Amino acid sequence: MLPTVTNYANSDGSVSQKNIDYYALRENLAAIIIEASYAHLMGKSFANQLGIESDDKIDGLSKISNVIHNNGALAGIQLAMNVKSKTINKLTILDIEDIQNSFVNAALRAKSSNFDIIEIHCAHGWLLGQFLSSYFNQRSDLFGGTLQNRFRLPLEIIGSIRHKLKDQVLSVRVNASDFVEGGIDLNESLMFAKELKNIGVDLISVSAGIKTFIHVSNAIYPKGFLLDFASQIKANTNLPTIAANRLNDFDIATLAIEQEKTDFVGLARSLIADPKIATKWQNGQLRSVVPCLNCNQECIANIGAQKQMSCLINPNPYSSKVFQQPFMYKRKVMVVGAGIAGLAFSVFAKKKGLNCIVFERQSKIGGQINLAYKPPYKQEFKKIIDYYTYEIQNLNIDVYTNIEVDTELIKSEKPDIVVFATGSTPYIPEFALNNEYALTADEVLEFGVPFDARCVAVLGGGLVGLETANFLANQGLSVSVFEMEDSLLKNTVEVLRLPILESLHSNIKVFLDHQLVNIENNTAIFQHENTLDKYTFDYLVLALGRRPNVDLINKINFCIDTINIGDCKRPHDVHAAICDAYNAAIML
Repeated sequence: MLPTVTNYANSDGSVSQKNIDYYALRENLAAIIIEASYAHLMGKSFANQLGIESDDKIDGLSKISNVIHNNGALAGIQLAMNVKSKTINKLTILDIEDIQNSFVNAALRAKSSNFDIIEIHCAHGWLLGQFLSSYFNQRSDLFGGTLQNRFRLPLEIIGSIRHKLKDQVLSVRVNASDFVEGGIDLNESLMFAKELKNIGVDLISVSAGIKTFIHVSNAIYPKGFLLDFASQIKANTNLPTIAANRLNDFDIATLAIEQEKTDFVGLARSLIADPKIATKWQNGQLRSVVPCLNCNQECIANIGAQKQMSCLINPNPYSSKVFQQPFMYKRKVMVVGAGIAGLAFSVFAKKKGLNCIVFERQSKIGGQINLAYKPPYKQEFKKIIDYYTYEIQNLNIDVYTNIEVDTELIKSEKPDIVVFATGSTPYIPEFALNNEYALTADEVLEFGVPFDARCVAVLGGGLVGLETANFLANQGLSVSVFEMEDSLLKNTVEVLRLPILESLHSNIKVFLDHQLVNIENNTAIFQHENTLDKYTFDYLVLALGRRPNVDLINKINFCIDTINIGDCKRPHDVHAAICDAYNAAIML
C-alpha cells in the first residue's frame, strides 16, 4: 500500500483512533507504507496531517505499526516535508541543517515506533523533490545549480539515515520525470537512483509529475502508463522497485509482475475504495471489488481542500463496523428508484439486515450513471453500475424495472418504510420549453443530436456542460460553450479542474461572462458586458442544472414513514447520493 495523506490525524499531528482503524482495515498486503508524515513543522502541509517531528508521536505511531503487523504486513512510514513552490531558494544554510537533522531524527523515531520500512519522499514537488529539480531549484550555492549540487541535500539526508540505521529497510520515493520543462527527466532520475544504490538504499518507489497531478492521474491517462519508468529504474540499478498509478486492474497488476517490470505493485486509491481488494483478487472475487474510478473527487480533492479523505463509492473508508450487526426486526423497505442512491441504499440496508424491494421506472438500473460514462474519459464510471449489479444479485435483492410507482402500488406493497430515490430532471427555462432546437444534455448523451447538426452550442460550462461538449466535439461537431462565470469550473478544486480543462477537444470554443437571457428558435441571447449578444447554431444543448423529482413524493397523503435520498432530496453528485444512502441505512 502506497502512502496517501488522509487528514485523519489530530490537529497537532498525533495519531487519532480513525488513523488506527483505517490502517487496521487494509489486509492481505505485503507492506503498508503509511502516509507522508512531516519531519518538521515547517513541512506540514495539511491541517490534520500525521507528524513525526517530536518524540511524543512515537506512542501513537507504534499503535499504527502494531495493527499493520497484526494483519501480517510489513509496516512502513513515509517521511516528508512540503513547502510552497520556489521557497527552497530562500532557505538559509541553517534552515537546511535543521531540515537534515529533522529527517534523521524522524527516522530514529520511526525505528522506535517499530516500522520495518522507512521511506524518504523525494517526489511530486515536495521539499526534497524541489531540491532535485531545476524547475524549482534556482539556488547558486552548494545545494543548487549543477546536478551534483541538486542531489546533495537528499543524498546527505538519506546517507545519514543509512549510517545511523544500518539494518533498516530504506525506501525512497522518486519522480522518474517531473513532466514539466526544466524539471527532472528520466536520465537525471536514473542517475539519482544509481546514487541511491551507492549509499545503501534498498527499495525505490517510482512515481512522476509535479504540476498536473500525473501522480494521481485520472482516466485521461492510460492504465499502467508509468510502468515503464519503474522497469527502467529497476534495470539500471538492479534495485527492487514499486510501480504506481493506475495499476488497480487485476490483469494489469498481474502482468506487471509476470513480465518483471516491477517487483511490487503499489496501490493507493483503490485501497481507499476497497480495503479488501488484495484478498478479493487472491480469491478470484473480481466482481465484488468496490471499484476505484481514479476520479479523485473525494480522496485527493478532499485532501487538497483540507478535508478528511473519503471515496466516491466508499463513504466510510475507516470503518466496517456499521453493518456487521444484523437488524433485530426485519422491516420491509420499499425503494422507489434504482439509480445510484436507490441501489446503494438497498445494498447498505440489506447488509444491515433489512428486507428491501426496489422499483425502477426505466428498463435498466443505474439512473444518470448510464449517461455519465458516455463522454470521453468517463468510461470507468460504468464500473459503478457493474458493481451494484453484482451486489444486488449477490445479496438477493429484488429489483423490478419498467414499473411506474404510484400511491396505489405503495399501499398494495404494505412497506414499513418507503425510501424515495426518484432522482432529478434537467432544468429547462420557461423560454426554452417545447423548442425543437433546444435539447437537454441528458437527451444528447442518450440519443445524440439530429443527423443534420454541424454547429452546436452548449449552454452552461459546468462539469456536465463540458463533458457533453467533449462528447459532441469528439463526434466531429463544432461546439461552443457559454458560461455565465468569468472562468470554467470556477469553484472546482485544481486536481479536478485541470485534467478536465486539459482534455477539452480543440473543436470547442469557450465564451465566458455570458448570461443566458432568452432563446428564440435556434438563437441564444446572452447578456454580456452590458450588451445583448445573439448567437445562432444548428442546435442548443441545455446544461443549466437539475431539479428534484418530487411529483410522487408530493402525492403521499397517507400515513407512512418515508425518507428522501439522492437527487430528489437535493441534486448533487454520485458521492452525495451514496452518502445519503449510507446515512439513511444507518438511521433505520
